[in-house]
Amino acid sequence: MEKFYLGLNDKRIKEVGEILILEKKEVFDFESNLDKIEEGDVVILSPAYKWREEVIAKLPKNILVFGSKVREELKGYLEGIKYVSLMDIEDFVIDNAKLTAENFLVDLIQNTDLSIYEQKILILGNGRVAKALWYLFLKLSVPFDAAMRRKDEYNLSKLIAGKSFLFDDARKSLYEYDIVINTIPDVIFKDDTEFKEGCVLFELASINCIINVKRIKYVLCPALPAKYSPKSAGRLIINEVRKILKGEKI
Repeated sequence: MEKFYLGLNDKRIKEVGEILILEKKEVFDFESNLDKIEEGDVVILSPAYKWREEVIAKLPKNILVFGSKVREELKGYLEGIKYVSLMDIEDFVIDNAKLTAENFLVDLIQNTDLSIYEQKILILGNGRVAKALWYLFLKLSVPFDAAMRRKDEYNLSKLIAGKSFLFDDARKSLYEYDIVINTIPDVIFKDDTEFKEGCVLFELASINCIINVKRIKYVLCPALPAKYSPKSAGRLIINEVRKILKGEKI
């Protein structure tokens, strides 16, 4: 019977471990038992796990690993390993985006002094997290505008947002917004970008959108499902693991 090695320092993966233990599976901490992993075992790590060369180089062949995207320079170590990037599973990414949007409301409310209904909000991007925010705000009747870089998504946003912009046009109107929510994983603002006085810039992307922050409050919001809904996020992960172990995917 396969053994499960889990990144238990992540609350989502702790939930996965508790579920597996209830199912009478053998569960071990991943990094402290790295040398004990054998052929046929299963490794489950966070979708945000940061691979280090000294760790990935020790993985044995013929194991199944669930985890984050692997940097290009480390992919050579995966030869002979069945590797599943959780962030490449469309069902998981969509459900995780919904959790991210829901959990973001906590950071949004905690870091502003007014009701969200009294503030002018701009959402940047058109990926899954941005769309999850669009639909959540729509359901809550929270007014917002949207800006993106892709023209092919522009018409969809016009059906949902109050105003829609292509990103270059939105730059000209940044001074109007009390709240700017970024989901674009790129440096998109210069240090001298003019925001409204008192604006709060929220970062939901994996790459910071600005390097040197001046005159505004900049709030980083990493791994929100792990922070606020670890049990729900863990259940999303174990559901995908089960499908693959049963041969339903990949």
